[in-house]
Amino acid sequence: MVSMIRGLQISILFRKAMLKPIVRYPLRRTFFGLSTTNHAIREQRYVLRKTINAPPSIIYAAVSEVSQYKEFIPYCTDSFVDKRNPADNKPVIGGLRVGFKQYDEEFICNVTCKDMINGDDAYTVVAETVSHNLFHLLYSKWTIMPHPTRPNATMVELLLRFKFKSRLYNSVSQIFAKTVTELVMNAFAKRAYNSVRLAMLKPPSKESSS
Repeated sequence: MVSMIRGLQISILFRKAMLKPIVRYPLRRTFFGLSTTNHAIREQRYVLRKTINAPPSIIYAAVSEVSQYKEFIPYCTDSFVDKRNPADNKPVIGGLRVGFKQYDEEFICNVTCKDMINGDDAYTVVAETVSHNLFHLLYSKWTIMPHPTRPNATMVELLLRFKFKSRLYNSVSQIFAKTVTELVMNAFAKRAYNSVRLAMLKPPSKESSS
């Protein structure tokens, strides 16, 4: 799901930059070094890794619960889950709406959540859009695993794969990709910090104090 947010944030920046005409050249000229011929659009891949001072289960809960993205992700105006896995109540189909001023886009994607309890050493959350008019491909995979030397800390890896239908968008996205990816990662880190802080402030239950 985070890839949807990131892709929409990039597209918003592109559209703002393109509100005024920039150049009026004959078709034989290029724009941002792009030929007007129909060259193949290449898939882009980005990997961001971060250590977060929170248990893996807290981060997994934040990443997997798509319906709560609207509470802490920048530009996310709505988020929802259309279908859940009856075994663990995790999202299977979810979506979100991202808006900024006059721009408004909605994504629906398939979500696959894999719990560490199943015998693996990491949680994973994979999201891939069903279809969208901006992208040929929009895919994200979170890998969440315990830090090997720091108790209650987590190593998080976010893999993003995307390919715009527009060659221009695909080229210019390289300018914004790192900044937007870090913005989203930091939003999840802050969410995890707040969850840990609230858990520490919560008074102990009667059962634990007895």
